[in-house]
Amino acid sequence: MQSAGENIDLLTGAFQTFNRTTAGLQSAYKALERKVEALDVELEEANRSLSRSLVEVSTLKKHLNSILESMTNGVIVIDTGGRITLFNKAAGEITGYRDKEVLGRPYQDFFSRDIEEEYAPLYTLRTGIRVHERKEIVTRSGDKVPVEFSTAPVTDAEDNVLGAVEVFQDLSEIRDLEEEIEQAQTLAALGEMAASVAHEVRNPLGAIGGYAGLLERDLEISDGRRDLVKKIMEGVARLDRIVTNLLTYTRPLTPNLREEDLKKIIQEALFFFQIGLDGKRKNLKPVTKFHTKDLKAKINPDLIQEALLKLFDNALHAMPDDGELRIETDLRRSVAEEGSEKGRSRIEIKVSDTGKGLSEEAKKKLFSPFFTTRPDGIGLGLAIVKKIVRMHKGELHMHSISGKGTTFTISLPAL
Repeated sequence: MQSAGENIDLLTGAFQTFNRTTAGLQSAYKALERKVEALDVELEEANRSLSRSLVEVSTLKKHLNSILESMTNGVIVIDTGGRITLFNKAAGEITGYRDKEVLGRPYQDFFSRDIEEEYAPLYTLRTGIRVHERKEIVTRSGDKVPVEFSTAPVTDAEDNVLGAVEVFQDLSEIRDLEEEIEQAQTLAALGEMAASVAHEVRNPLGAIGGYAGLLERDLEISDGRRDLVKKIMEGVARLDRIVTNLLTYTRPLTPNLREEDLKKIIQEALFFFQIGLDGKRKNLKPVTKFHTKDLKAKINPDLIQEALLKLFDNALHAMPDDGELRIETDLRRSVAEEGSEKGRSRIEIKVSDTGKGLSEEAKKKLFSPFFTTRPDGIGLGLAIVKKIVRMHKGELHMHSISGKGTTFTISLPAL
């Protein structure tokens, strides 16, 4: 048996060992605590960094979306299944569709029905080939809009294909401008021809008219041949009007502009127009409404009167039986300078009739030379009006409602 002293020594050694072990465990625990604290700090920093990254990504996404929405070009993105995943504001304005209508739907349901395969982003998605061409997009309303477009694959950082993007620009205004330039070139050539042959045409016309007048004078009033002579004279007058209008439209005009009161010019034009009616249209009711007294503008009064008389005449023929010819004026200040003492303003002159209105086809061609809806028309009246208005740095607009009538609005810079 061990003695009591030996047992005490064993207990003392065990206790010392326990103390050392406990001290070691405490040291290890403190070290572990420090590591946990360090990990907590690192985790907190990582969370803060992640939060910053998420905010930056969100900000960048909003910034990119803002750029996409402010672009004037349409942007459409499709995924690998051909479904639309992005449809910006300009795309909606050009095509007439809302983003809610097309997002998540197949591209071909809207835009591939009437175009060749290679003119759609689906072709780029399938082949990887970029395309830059022109085509026509059928809008929601069924109209065809000319566009210039580009397509490209959409890939991630590892070049995995995620879809395709199409960017397109509305060419309607450019197409209209190209047509105007082409028309202007044609009319320039026509003007040169008209100027060179005008005298050659007018000289025999004058002779024919003169001899016809002499013949009419020599015939008895009861002679039936006088009607035939009148027909000759009417034909001569019509040909002379055609030549005059053609020269007016094609020759360059340099108007002598001066400050005038448009109210006075309108009243004089209406007076001359009513004299020309000669009591034949008693049911026609001209109505004038001047919304402001200040109608000063820098114009050529003769040319503006000519434009107004042509619009009055146009309104007259739009109302074969009876109706109301309405002339209204207004002074419109530009929004940007509404608060200024003397901002840039525009004077609007509206000439309205209560006729049957115009067809959609007529609206598209109305200002084209030689287009007319009248059996006896030449088709240069409105084209000349437009030329005169543009010469005064003005604008000419038309609004027509079937069955209710037509309004032409001349907008001129005010003083």
